[in-house]
Amino acid sequence: MKCTSNASPASLKKKPVKKFLLILLAVIVAAVAILGIVFFAAPQIKINKLESTLSMEDSPTAAYADYMADTDTIYSWAEDLVNMGQRRPGTEAGANAQQYVYDKFVEFGLSDVQIIESDTSLYECTDYSLILGGEELECYYMGYTGITWDSFGDFTNEVEAELVYIGEGTESDFSKTDVEGKIVIYDFSLTEVPIIGAKLISYFFYDPEGTLPLFSMKVNPYGGDYMDAYTLAMENGAVGFIGVLTNYVDSCVYNNENLAYENDYQVELPGIWVSNTTGEALKAALEADETITAALTVSGSYTEVQAGAVVGFVYGQSEETIMVQSHYDSVTDGAVEDASGCAAMLAIADFYAQIPAEDLERTVMFVAMDTHFTDYDSHDSFIATYLSEDNSILCNLCIEHIGLEAEENEEGELELTGEVDPRIVFISDNDTLIEITSEELVRHGLDRSLILSATTFGDEVPTDAGMYYDEGVPIINIISGPIYLYDETDTIDKIAKDALVPTAECFSDILFRLMSLDAEEFS
Repeated sequence: MKCTSNASPASLKKKPVKKFLLILLAVIVAAVAILGIVFFAAPQIKINKLESTLSMEDSPTAAYADYMADTDTIYSWAEDLVNMGQRRPGTEAGANAQQYVYDKFVEFGLSDVQIIESDTSLYECTDYSLILGGEELECYYMGYTGITWDSFGDFTNEVEAELVYIGEGTESDFSKTDVEGKIVIYDFSLTEVPIIGAKLISYFFYDPEGTLPLFSMKVNPYGGDYMDAYTLAMENGAVGFIGVLTNYVDSCVYNNENLAYENDYQVELPGIWVSNTTGEALKAALEADETITAALTVSGSYTEVQAGAVVGFVYGQSEETIMVQSHYDSVTDGAVEDASGCAAMLAIADFYAQIPAEDLERTVMFVAMDTHFTDYDSHDSFIATYLSEDNSILCNLCIEHIGLEAEENEEGELELTGEVDPRIVFISDNDTLIEITSEELVRHGLDRSLILSATTFGDEVPTDAGMYYDEGVPIINIISGPIYLYDETDTIDKIAKDALVPTAECFSDILFRLMSLDAEEFS
């Protein structure tokens, strides 16, 4: 008797396939669960534990709490700097800011207060315009363009030429487009950082109220390099360069840093920034008429001037030194960038100057830099002075940009969200420094903060502490990047006033804890 079955050969094949899919699904669910525990549940458990065990009463500097300046006092220091105007090295406002910090260090009682002088350059644009069909379009000069590095004095660039659009300005874009003798229009995009990506690569992510949507993007105002496209335009014979700020606020005011000096780029080509709205209008006009002529002007002066870093000391029981740093220069009124950070640094200097020397295991060096927007000459001079082979600087604590978050509304205007702008702490890959910093961020309620490796975005640390990191000095550098940072809207109302004292207290406690570490623990 034969055994028979009602199952067809096709149905027999389906059973193992179905079983395989169920196993695969179970593996995926398990993997997602594990990842959820690793990346979300475990960090939250750690934060909950820190929040329940850390208190201000037990803070490392609790015994000296009365020495910390109050919110209004720290804010007034920032306001004083803002009221000076654009604090560029070589200008009256720059000199006033330098003297202000110097006088504060003396007033607080710091020792050996000094200015480390250096030569630097001052780029000032006094005339810029973009005229199309007799109409002057809204624009802003592209800093550090239209000059020759070794030729100081007045400069004048007036060109009239055909416009040409080269998209994102890649080598391929230029290979397909003749730009010789023409004014190039280029789409410049700032880097956008996904919050969930930042969380996944962070050492520590502190957002107890969940105010940072994980699937949102954060535009980085200093994230983007137009120099490759600019250089290709110059090498291919263009006579002018227009950068369209494609994902910026609807503004043409973008006070770019000097991105050319590091790689010794040439910058003879005059450049102009336009808003995305203006850029779209220019591109639409080109589509309607292939030949359009515009007049572009960028003129001003490029001079050699004096700069200086202000340095002062609070001596402790050891010559081994911990450095606390910010910068006081700016290319706008510079409230958040960086009167806010400088004011917090001043608060820490004032605080530590009142602590008895016998209570300080190490010396603290306070430093206020300038040349942040030229070519970091003050930083170079400081390094030459203090970072020798027998370097005794164990760590650099740097504080920059304590600002409120702002977003563009439907009308294209900036509105404050009421939240502090997300804070990033760039830190050397050192478990002890990471642990101390994580704990103090929680103790002092510095929410919307994440700790990233100093080299998250490559070998160059994108902060004012980067040059010291390159010299082998471990860093703990808090910074934020609100979208208005390089715009003239970086005014006093943008400072996160209520965050000034917590930031100063947080870094005062980090500093105090670092004093008790063995020197080997910094490496």
